[in-house]
Amino acid sequence: MLAVSTACAPDPSDVRGPDGGPAPTGVVVTVQSLDNTFRPAALTVVVGDEVVFDNVGRNEHNVIPEPDSLQGWGIGDADFPPGATYSHVFDEPGEYRYVCTIHGVKGKGMVGTIIVTP
Repeated sequence: MLAVSTACAPDPSDVRGPDGGPAPTGVVVTVQSLDNTFRPAALTVVVGDEVVFDNVGRNEHNVIPEPDSLQGWGIGDADFPPGATYSHVFDEPGEYRYVCTIHGVKGKGMVGTIIVTP
């Protein structure tokens, strides 16, 4: 008698990374933190993509979610001096608006938006 396997490949949405979040997709997108601007200021990624913030400016910066944006990520200025990097794997679809509170305020100055799609 021939054995038939009914095993299926795992659903990609069930695969988790070591921290319990989604497994990284392998896609890494860099946002440069320059003096008074994020470059690019707006980008779109998919769930599981990693966004790396690279402080290439001459000043300390921070990356703080705006109050009415999705929370649970970001870095303060004490940990983000010139030459530092911060990365985050986005695990929920949505709009993530952020600001460097040293060089901007909600919606003005050094601000950015990340749209995360399913």
